[in-house]
Amino acid sequence: MDAEDGEQLRITFEDYKKISNMLIFHMREFEEKNKDNEEGALRKKELVDWYITQIEEEIEGEQEMIAKMNITEKVIERLVKVDNVLLEIGGGEEGDSPYLVVHPNYIVE
Repeated sequence: MDAEDGEQLRITFEDYKKISNMLIFHMREFEEKNKDNEEGALRKKELVDWYITQIEEEIEGEQEMIAKMNITEKVIERLVKVDNVLLEIGGGEEGDSPYLVVHPNYIVE
């Protein structure tokens, strides 16, 4: 499932909610633990890596891992640009992964 091959990445809404809730719960927990120091936010790459380690037992092979990483990145992109649940902070330099924080007014369903 390679995005460069022109295939579309599709997941069900239930999968989207499951992934997004896992990411948001982890980010809120991380923010709470680190609210008193400078590392109060995760980089996008760190968040994707964390999620992949959480589901690594479900992944069979390198192709599936790459597909899961692409899906996770797309879910994060949607949470930032469409749903406005996550906010990007910094990371404007080329190749730099932006920091992400959960919108302070967001309530997990």
